[in-house]
Amino acid sequence: MKSKICHITRILAFCFTFVLVSLSAWGQSKHEVIAGETLYSISQKYGVTVQAIQAVNPGLGENIMTGQTINIPAKGTQTPTTQQHIIIRSTDIMPNKPERKGTTETPVTQTVVTPVVTQPVATQPVVTPVTTPVVQQPTIIPVEQEAQASNEIPPCKLTYEVKKKETLYSISQQFGVTIDEIIAVNPSLQPDKKDKIKKGQLLCIPYTQAELAALQPAEVEEEEEVIIKEPVPVDFAVIMPFGLSQKKKSREAITMIDFYEGIMLAVAEMKRDGVSGKVYAYDEEQIDSVLALPQMKKVKLIIGAKDVNNITKLKTFTENNNISLVVPLSSSVSLVNNTRNVYQVNQKMDNETYNRAFASFAAMHPNANYIFINIDEQMDKSDYTARLKSFLNSEEINYFNCDFSDMSTFIEMLSKTKENFVIPSSSTKTAFDRLVKKIDELELGEFKLNLFGYADWQAFADKSVEAFKKYNCTFFTSFYNNPNDTDTHAFNQRFRNTFGRDQYNAYPRYGMLGYDIANFFVRNMFVEGEDFAANIENLTSESLQNPMHFTHKNTWSGFINNAMMFVKYNSDGSISVKQL
Repeated sequence: MKSKICHITRILAFCFTFVLVSLSAWGQSKHEVIAGETLYSISQKYGVTVQAIQAVNPGLGENIMTGQTINIPAKGTQTPTTQQHIIIRSTDIMPNKPERKGTTETPVTQTVVTPVVTQPVATQPVVTPVTTPVVQQPTIIPVEQEAQASNEIPPCKLTYEVKKKETLYSISQQFGVTIDEIIAVNPSLQPDKKDKIKKGQLLCIPYTQAELAALQPAEVEEEEEVIIKEPVPVDFAVIMPFGLSQKKKSREAITMIDFYEGIMLAVAEMKRDGVSGKVYAYDEEQIDSVLALPQMKKVKLIIGAKDVNNITKLKTFTENNNISLVVPLSSSVSLVNNTRNVYQVNQKMDNETYNRAFASFAAMHPNANYIFINIDEQMDKSDYTARLKSFLNSEEINYFNCDFSDMSTFIEMLSKTKENFVIPSSSTKTAFDRLVKKIDELELGEFKLNLFGYADWQAFADKSVEAFKKYNCTFFTSFYNNPNDTDTHAFNQRFRNTFGRDQYNAYPRYGMLGYDIANFFVRNMFVEGEDFAANIENLTSESLQNPMHFTHKNTWSGFINNAMMFVKYNSDGSISVKQL
């Protein structure tokens, strides 16, 4: 049976090899690439496929340059079909080391379909399933550490994670060793660049001379009592709805592909930092067959799923097999009940969360004047405003109510000696624009005026940035990516360069969500090992969009991420982000 020829691009976790037959050069024409063109747009212009163009241009990849001349096959030319062989080549997230000799590549022929992520076309990312049922396991084979003789002392006393602003000198002083001794057991460090270390980098810390003397064979009993905490590779799986059965990808499938690709960018960084492990990715649609695979019982962490029934299946499976489960999207309040191994990233906004945010805001602005504007719009936030009013009442803080249809009393409510915070009753862009227009008309330059609102405002902040700056718009949220931040720009550029497109325009950005989740859990589990759960309330990581801080609901429950932050747009164009 002839199979469809899939154009597969090498992605960080996977490397698939496809056997394709080249096209004949008969009937070719020439095309000079102009600015903004892609292989896909050129293929549509000439009525041929991308694969057909590449077949008559040996070595032509997805990236083309303005002015480049490429061959165009005649319209109607078909790419000859051939038997498709899928070979999975191992790729690791360990420190770069030479490949082992004698490694073989074996086609996988089981019955569960997992995502093959292809190079996206135009703005639509594509996940293409192979035509025959195949389990594609993007496994990463770790390079085993050199075995050491029983009487040898390992070079590392411990593995240390570099903290912000630390230098080799400060670390050497902390552990009582010299800088040269640290460099000697860390080949990646260059002697002429002794200060070139960064936050999150893992360093081997050697023994002091006194410790080495105590560990010599003459002191066998003491040597046997020395406990060395070695990092443990973190094998993990991602199970999300990648939409393999869809010919045209849904919004859900597109955002879930972004989510996975963000994870793989984090994996690439962790590999450079010395974190090791294996990665598996599967379509949630096949969850029952996936959980029957033998390797699933060996992973330390599963990230997924989206459907509530599938989350229940994962909860049972992970609890029975002592595996940590990270649920990235669901905010169900009962998700972590009576299940200590579950970590809920997306928290439910309840009274406790609101009051914590309101209390922090009131502490930051003790001399504030609050004015609630009742504006008749969709997405009414009366529940939110009622909670805020209830909090203000409990703290005996005065506030005013004003109807948008009658703003004649609004000026009388403003204070010249206090910060005025205006809170609309709706979070829509229409309500925001109407309120800003009305306030502009009143010409209130003598008052210190601020708009206090909603996380929903993120969806149109870039279109209303001048108003956001003018009125110091402030809101609290569990996710936010700062467009002014250099790390945000760097991530967006890496994503674009790696996958040939931008993230889907959604809030939150799912690529960043995947990156932050993998960076927090995989990196910290690698360092903490079996102590991860016990220490989690003290663990942090640098986040692009979704900060993480997990706490217990009670002693028999799982963990909930309660990280929150205030975002404020300042009149000078800067954006302040303050974590609670």
